[in-house]
Amino acid sequence: MTSDERSTNDVMVLAGEQSGDVHAANLVKALAAKVPNLRLSGMGGQLMSEAGVELLHHIGDISIVGFAGIPRIYPKLRNIKKDLLRRIAEHKPKAVIFVDYPGFNLSCARAVRKLPQPPKCVYFITPQVWAWWKGRARTIAEVFDLALNIFPFEPRIFNELGGKAVFTGNPIAHELRDAPSRESARRSLGLSMSDKVIALLPGSRLKEIDCHVDAMVGALEIIHGETPGVRFLISEAISLPEGYVANCLKSSGIEIRVERGNAKKVIRAADAVVVASGTASLETALLGVPMVVLYAVDLLSYTLARYFLMHVDFISLVNLLSGYEAVPELCQKQVRAQPIANALREVLLNDDVRARQVRVFEKVQKALQEVNPYECAATHIAAELGFEAQDA
Repeated sequence: MTSDERSTNDVMVLAGEQSGDVHAANLVKALAAKVPNLRLSGMGGQLMSEAGVELLHHIGDISIVGFAGIPRIYPKLRNIKKDLLRRIAEHKPKAVIFVDYPGFNLSCARAVRKLPQPPKCVYFITPQVWAWWKGRARTIAEVFDLALNIFPFEPRIFNELGGKAVFTGNPIAHELRDAPSRESARRSLGLSMSDKVIALLPGSRLKEIDCHVDAMVGALEIIHGETPGVRFLISEAISLPEGYVANCLKSSGIEIRVERGNAKKVIRAADAVVVASGTASLETALLGVPMVVLYAVDLLSYTLARYFLMHVDFISLVNLLSGYEAVPELCQKQVRAQPIANALREVLLNDDVRARQVRVFEKVQKALQEVNPYECAATHIAAELGFEAQDA
């Protein structure tokens, strides 16, 4: 990156969805505390605005549910990108910080780097290139001056390709440090400490629910027949239509309590969890609860992913971080009631199996929780941009 007459403290921050708004807001608060007179603008939501970012574009204008909504917002994204590039070219901010949202952010960053005097480009929460679209890793290494990663094995991928990347700590792990205790979670859910409790986390998207919930419930019916008295919970993500999960349970012959938007509490209260692969499986590990992980999609999507996109040996983050199958994974045709019940029975009742999982979770917790990701990222950004950071 060539140095020019930029002496301002103008920084643009781009986030494209609700989770990115949360992370970007926390990041800019940490950065503003270190860098005096920082002027922030960009794309985001209410939390970024409250953190002092002048919103040029609001994420509410580009929110979608599922792939079907992409054609509707594509013209908006194209116009937003054009406007952002115009502003960057005219106002020459010192840097653009891209937060998650890889489809738009990678396209925008490539265009930014083609400007005559491009600002520094920083990526916070890079996409999971080690699992999907490995070609993106090279793009990130080439386009970004600094990549800030949330898993400890990620920097090596970008650095080996000539990029500059550092591990900053994990936002999910950081957030879960304040999760309710097991006792508090059970008390608020009306459960006693002597209850045996199984929780289901079938996913946060409609297709995930449709692929997982019937087999999950079938497994609970088997467990109920073998071990009467076990209590059952299921988490309904707030991204789902309210009542959707309850409607899926109507034909069940057992009582399963639905908790909407209380996933952390549901996990913490459980003795064992059956969870769809994704962020929730990492949350379950960080909360220290033994689990079984499921992954099921339609046949076409799985075939494309398995043979053309997916480049990992495991489907759960805890196993990827551990390097072996520390928790059982059931995939596609294995996502049926009996195999789930068999794996769940071990996790619920076998003390040795439970203890082995908990030991792995403790290592994952230690690896991810030791660093405040926002403070660490802000420190690296300030150094990269040549700001004289002050202690908060």
